[in-house]
Amino acid sequence: MGPSALWLFAHRALSRQFHEDPTRFVATLDSAGAPRFLEQLWTSALGAAKATAPAQPPLTYGIDRPRVGLVIIWMELTGVTQTGEPHQLRFVVREADASGAAYARMFLLEHSEYASELAGAPTAIVCESERDGKHRNWGTTTSPNDAEAFDKAMVAAIRAPATPVAETT
Repeated sequence: MGPSALWLFAHRALSRQFHEDPTRFVATLDSAGAPRFLEQLWTSALGAAKATAPAQPPLTYGIDRPRVGLVIIWMELTGVTQTGEPHQLRFVVREADASGAAYARMFLLEHSEYASELAGAPTAIVCESERDGKHRNWGTTTSPNDAEAFDKAMVAAIRAPATPVAETT
């Protein structure tokens, strides 16, 4: 069995669009064309997974701007059942400030069958999709619907030293 449509949607379609041009990605999701953009990406993922349903992307999303120069797009997906499918995603774009610091990072709260089995409850792990195609597992686990814990882990990852001890594949 190959990757699911949800996995392909997040790890291939959204990741590629975000890392290719984060500013354009934010502008597209902040425009009237966002539904069509997401539907096209979802249709492509369905086709690649040889699936036909659901016809619409199973997600809700929003855009937060906590301060000038910082944009966070949050997404929640439904129908997650397989390891690696994300329950939640965060796309964080920080424009350069006076110090010159700028970044664009994509975080996923991925379902983990193994961690769920060990915990005896649905469990997800915080991961990061990097621009070079690598996938970093930050090793933090939480409930799939705990947005607050996911956000705290994401902030900790952003503040972490450049070479974390986490696994990169």
